[in-house]
Amino acid sequence: MRKETLLTERLLLRKLCKNDAKAMFRNWDNDPEVAKYTFWVAHKNEEETQRLVDMWLKEEKENSAIERFVITLKDSGEPIGAIDTVKFKDNIPEIGYALSRKHWGKGYMTEACKAFVKYLFELGYPKLIIRADERNIGSIKVIEKCGFIFTHKEKIERRSDARPESVIVNWYELDR
Repeated sequence: MRKETLLTERLLLRKLCKNDAKAMFRNWDNDPEVAKYTFWVAHKNEEETQRLVDMWLKEEKENSAIERFVITLKDSGEPIGAIDTVKFKDNIPEIGYALSRKHWGKGYMTEACKAFVKYLFELGYPKLIIRADERNIGSIKVIEKCGFIFTHKEKIERRSDARPESVIVNWYELDR
């Protein structure tokens, strides 16, 4: 059964909404360090983030399998990151996430990812996948703490005009 919110000890994960663009831009989408190992580049302005949010909401409306949550601090409600199913490979969801740099190293992403993994398994998915640039040590630690197992490396081309490059990504899987 689909949920609108997921609760953890310190976090509230809630469905993305149109009004989230301002906080997303301010807290992580504008930060080149957050975007450093991702498939997107830091946003230049709030309008760019709003276009992304609008596109994501449209995609979610058109494809009910897509799950997108904003990660907020339970005590303040401040959005600090996002976690979602970025795509599907053979009907297996691939998880993606981003977190505000000022909240790195506090265990928030591991906490959010564990809750999201549990939720996806409750929806009936038998397996989940996730990948990370092999240089992204912080993300790899989150992935491993969430129980994912390394399966292989792959050289891929980033398809960003702003940052075209070949990178090596590590693939991980987790079975229910």
